[in-house]
Amino acid sequence: MSRADLSRRGGGPPVESYLGEVTARLPGPARAHAEIVAELRSGLLDATDAHRSAGLRPAQAALAAVSEFGDPSQVADGFRAEIAAGQARRVAASLLSAGPLVGLLWITAALASHLGVHLAPPWHWPGLSPALRVGVHLAAVAIAAEVWAALVGVAGTGRLTRWLPARPRRAPTAAVIAGFGAACADMVMLSLLAGQLATAPGKLSPLPTALAAAASLARLTLATRAAHRCLAIRAALT
Repeated sequence: MSRADLSRRGGGPPVESYLGEVTARLPGPARAHAEIVAELRSGLLDATDAHRSAGLRPAQAALAAVSEFGDPSQVADGFRAEIAAGQARRVAASLLSAGPLVGLLWITAALASHLGVHLAPPWHWPGLSPALRVGVHLAAVAIAAEVWAALVGVAGTGRLTRWLPARPRRAPTAAVIAGFGAACADMVMLSLLAGQLATAPGKLSPLPTALAAAASLARLTLATRAAHRCLAIRAALT
């Protein structure tokens, strides 16, 4: 809504100042606040119109509407759980979507290289070195933790919330675990790659390996950043 529209409806500085105070107290990235701010602005302008219809001047009507909505910090507190759930769900869904692609790239790289890897469980890879075997098992554990936590994050912000007890920190906690789980899996795979490059680089297939490494580096960066954001949102919840 433009400033001209705000002026015609009797909003202006009081409304925008109030919205700025509320927004400054909301956790998470700015894009997560857009719908909330739009909802608050619409409510404030409706309340302003009602006060103007009752005979107040525009500036007085806007101040009366702001007063009705209450303290900005309390209003912001009322939206923290909603923002946390939305952020956690986006992070969990993103990790669940990206995981199969990253895993497929690493499997392709392993099969294309000369590492003794076959389409079978790791304990059926006779030519695999002990270090690679341990690394693959660690990556599998991290991936399992990531998938479990991501599923909990998605389920805990969907229809299951009707039957689950209200725990605002559940979803962001699951998203944090999922994010760091994905990051750990990528760190393990990249560490194994670094070790292989240091000892026997000729066994690696260049293009598939480069694609898998690039995908893991990208996910490592994004997952770590998302996990820290969810951790900060979780800390802001009471």
